[in-house]
Amino acid sequence: MGTLRDEMSRVLNEWDKQDQQPTQEKTMEKRVTATQKLINIIAANPGATSKEIYKLVATHHPEITMGNVSSMLTQLTNKYLLSRKESGQVSQGKTIYAYTAVPEDEAKAKREEADRKLKAAQARMEKARQIKAAKQAAREQLDKMLEEAKVDNQPRTGLSDLLPQTTATIPTVFPAPTTAIHNTKPTWSAKEVLDGLNVLQARELYGELKQIFGGN
Repeated sequence: MGTLRDEMSRVLNEWDKQDQQPTQEKTMEKRVTATQKLINIIAANPGATSKEIYKLVATHHPEITMGNVSSMLTQLTNKYLLSRKESGQVSQGKTIYAYTAVPEDEAKAKREEADRKLKAAQARMEKARQIKAAKQAAREQLDKMLEEAKVDNQPRTGLSDLLPQTTATIPTVFPAPTTAIHNTKPTWSAKEVLDGLNVLQARELYGELKQIFGGN
């Protein structure tokens, strides 16, 4: 059996624990329920403007810090627990919004839909990035191969200038033309060709060029 001092110390420690526990519970309750209190106010007053909500909070829940109400409204709207629309009122050049509470199951469905759309948009952006990178790589490879070829030291106007040229022999029984024949061959550039190709077409073109010019 301990001394009287030990027993008193034990009892005091127990009292300290009992005093601390309610305080911790009240703090946790305040953190958890402050948002719910705000949602309850809006649920009971659908379409209430932000100015009206501030007044309701000050009247019914003065324990909620007024400076936090604006950020709480924004967070709840971003989580789809509240919906908002313009009220038609303006204060100091800023639009006043009216808020309505959204049921939890509906809010959850909206969050999941927003997440799916975000992932789909990210996938499209990644695919576009890959296509752009593939075209850029094909363009750089084509420019390198054309530079190394240096066919007849002529300016590059297109792939057709690198292919063997054939001319037909005009029979001597026909008179020579009296008018000049103008070259109407359309001109184009490697960049224009590559811009119109998808990834598979660019890859196929790259393979054909390697067969013509060689290279690793």
